[in-house]
Amino acid sequence: MESSRKAHHEIVVERLRGLMAQAGLDALLTVKNENLTYVNTLGSAFLAQSQMAGLALIVVPRAGDVFGLCCDFERPALASPGMVTRWYDFPMWIYIDDQFLGPDEQAGAKARTEFYELGSSLAVLKESLRAAGLEKGRLGLETLAVQAPVWQALKEALPQADLVDAAALYYQARAVKTAYEIDCLRRAAAAQEEAVFAVMAEARLGQTQAELLAALRSRLLASPEIDAIRFLFVAVGTQFAPCLSPYEVSLKPGDLVKYDGALVRRGYGADAAWTFIAGRPSPDQARVNEALLAAHLAAVGMMGPGVIPRDVFNQAMKVVREKGLPHFVRGHVGHSVGLDQTIEEPPFLSPASVNPMVPGNVFCVELPYYAHNFGSIMNEDIVLITEEGHELLTKRERRLHPLGQGV
Repeated sequence: MESSRKAHHEIVVERLRGLMAQAGLDALLTVKNENLTYVNTLGSAFLAQSQMAGLALIVVPRAGDVFGLCCDFERPALASPGMVTRWYDFPMWIYIDDQFLGPDEQAGAKARTEFYELGSSLAVLKESLRAAGLEKGRLGLETLAVQAPVWQALKEALPQADLVDAAALYYQARAVKTAYEIDCLRRAAAAQEEAVFAVMAEARLGQTQAELLAALRSRLLASPEIDAIRFLFVAVGTQFAPCLSPYEVSLKPGDLVKYDGALVRRGYGADAAWTFIAGRPSPDQARVNEALLAAHLAAVGMMGPGVIPRDVFNQAMKVVREKGLPHFVRGHVGHSVGLDQTIEEPPFLSPASVNPMVPGNVFCVELPYYAHNFGSIMNEDIVLITEEGHELLTKRERRLHPLGQGV
């Protein structure tokens, strides 16, 4: 795994530098935790919790050493086992005793701030950029991730720098997954599939949505290879709208149960969905599922290198409408997946997506269906584009899966 992570880091840095050259950038200030994870193979706990730009970042110069910036409390974690080894740090309110280090390693007591103070990190950033000869450079960063006060302070700290948006550049780099990223997604997908079907095999009539969610959370996090649940939506019966708190509903005969979620391994979230049913499907449930399934399989079957995503979208829309849902409308029928907290990231299987698929692309193919007084049905597969065609990282047969106990 260590060699895979190292290879990933080297590929990513080379890829980003190539894109920087095309865009005329001198360096990237990686301020989003997703992209920090992408470069370092390990994200920042502080940045993940606060989303405060500047709390941790990585500088990728077009030439020269990659280096990072974080608080001194987090530096030991980000520097190892992270792949970026050169870090500058700034103090926060947390005291760290160095009396047990060797004399040459002791830095001595540092003044502590009351809480996180932006000036502390920006002063270190300014000095580190000056040392790298970048304080007057054209610097790319994800501007939408930078809060207004941080943006103003950043401009004041770097008055001679040209700060430009580079969010699209990061997405362009991330669209083709490395072997390390594919391994993370494959493991997360396998763990999720095993856990979901184990819980659904034990589902029972009368079980509340809250009980079902609790069982899923427990089983999903049981694997030591999994770090977190990125999101978890379970629809029971006719309710389908995502809700942060469980609905007051219990499982009844004939109910549809839609699972849609993502398990996270090392920052990478594997997004997948399956639909289960308590008993035999009604004629309407069977009819809707047949149309959705035909379109889903048609879309997946097309996937491969050289295929235009727009063509996949058009074919899926054609099939689902011909098979019985003539008014079905979607903005896309799939998306790339990986590091984004919102799960859905470009490229999309949409009318606007015309760049051919290449090996290493990973798409989640989905045509979710929601209807009042009906509920929801959703099939979602994780599809890796290979040299020969595609590989499904989700392995279960696509159908309405029967629920377990007492059903």
